[in-house]
Amino acid sequence: MNASKPAEASATPMATTAAKATAAAMQTPSSTPASILAKAPWLLVDAGNSRIKWALAPAERPNDWRAASPAFLASGAVDHAEWRTLATQIRAGWSALARGTSGSTSGSTSGSKTASTSDAPHFAPNTAPLAIGQGGQDEGFICPEPAGVWLTNVAGDAAEQAVRMTLQTLWGMASSDWLQVLHASEARAGVRNGYDTPAQLGSDRWASLIGAHAAWPGEHLLIVTLGTATTVEALRADGDYLGGLIAPGPALMLRSLGQGTAQLPTLDATMPSGGQDFARNTTDAILRGCLAAQAGLVERNHAQLQARLGAPVRCVLSGGARQALAQTLTLPFTEHDQLVPAGLYEVAIRAAADAALLAGSAHSPANVTPQDSRENRRAPGGA
Repeated sequence: MNASKPAEASATPMATTAAKATAAAMQTPSSTPASILAKAPWLLVDAGNSRIKWALAPAERPNDWRAASPAFLASGAVDHAEWRTLATQIRAGWSALARGTSGSTSGSTSGSKTASTSDAPHFAPNTAPLAIGQGGQDEGFICPEPAGVWLTNVAGDAAEQAVRMTLQTLWGMASSDWLQVLHASEARAGVRNGYDTPAQLGSDRWASLIGAHAAWPGEHLLIVTLGTATTVEALRADGDYLGGLIAPGPALMLRSLGQGTAQLPTLDATMPSGGQDFARNTTDAILRGCLAAQAGLVERNHAQLQARLGAPVRCVLSGGARQALAQTLTLPFTEHDQLVPAGLYEVAIRAAADAALLAGSAHSPANVTPQDSRENRRAPGGA
């Protein structure tokens, strides 16, 4: 099974502790065609358990767009505690994109089985918060109204409110009404939800399923996302979601051992485990044991899904904590760290197309009610 080469956002080291916490690196392609920038892009936001991540995507899907390796125009992330700097970061990325700022950094790969990351310039924006209404100008640059704004959110009402206030900072008070929040449903973008109660499925997992199906249509997939929690999703080639599993992520697993025992230390999931053999000291024993548990979860369910379907299954690794597992797995896998925004983009593009069809079916202005008009203004490009 061939590994794809997905684009990936990675943090740029900053000079201060505050900057390290608030400014994830923003990426833009080194040479973005002018036609891509002719229309304002989509703003896609993923509020996860630890961070708020964002990406700018072309207003219209480019002919060479590949969901398996999405070329977002810019992207970044901030910790929840530093959400007030989100508007600053988005504005800086958008301004750099408009100026055509270029440069490159070298990515790294995880193991011989995969190739991940793409070369892209990185920007470290000013992290000072902005007041509401101040985000429209940056050295003469005015952020245009986006094609639309889509959000996945598993962090609660406070995170959604933070995103709405970010929009107000960039575009004024009324812009918070542009936000469209994705919720799991029975079916969307070619994926059918197999949950007993479809709405119970987390919106980030739902977006990941949509993004993965768009990336590898016609393939059976086992989608593994490693973050605060580790999720394992089984997606059939025809788009049927068969269900999933949720377990503690690597860091949470290590922290629970440190907090729940009297003598075991709390370790960092990024520490090297020194191998996979039986350990001869406590630190390595904890690290290797937790990684073996994560790997066993993936490998067992991959084998189970292949046996159930009677066909090859691509294993996809995603999430910020995937690097630790990538060194431990014995099965082939593909890395992709933009599944959620890739799924959101698929939803946004399809929703805009549906809205255009509805608008085109109206034979005269009399067929459009005032409420329709308000909804079109309130949620540009939305369903």
